[in-house]
Amino acid sequence: MADCHHSTSMKPFLFALAALLSGAAGWVQAAQDEGAVIEMKLGDYRFMPDRIEVAAGSPVTLRLVNTDRITPHNFTLKAPDAGLDLHVAVGGGKTQDITFTPTAAGSYTFYCTKKLPFMKSHRERGMEGTLVVTPAP
Repeated sequence: MADCHHSTSMKPFLFALAALLSGAAGWVQAAQDEGAVIEMKLGDYRFMPDRIEVAAGSPVTLRLVNTDRITPHNFTLKAPDAGLDLHVAVGGGKTQDITFTPTAAGSYTFYCTKKLPFMKSHRERGMEGTLVVTPAP
């Protein structure tokens, strides 16, 4: 009986710990497996997660999911010296995949280039993030 009581009293703690860890996972997502697929949501003028870690020399597929039903967004990353010259448009409510292989370790900024006349660009509204490329294993 003591074991049952102990495991029951741990459930709220374990649930809270799992919720805390899953919330932290939304901030940074690491691709550790070769050929990893990372889902990124685009919406409300932000990327979620807004920080991603990948390894140089390993292919990565980003699954870009636009959660805004009408507003188009894009994923742009210009770092040709690292093998990264990316620009993918994602229409409202749509999903697009992009696969790339970063060639050099470093920290690179990605952003959305969309802008309506006489308004701030999506990037100026905070729609940018960081791709961290670690040295090849």
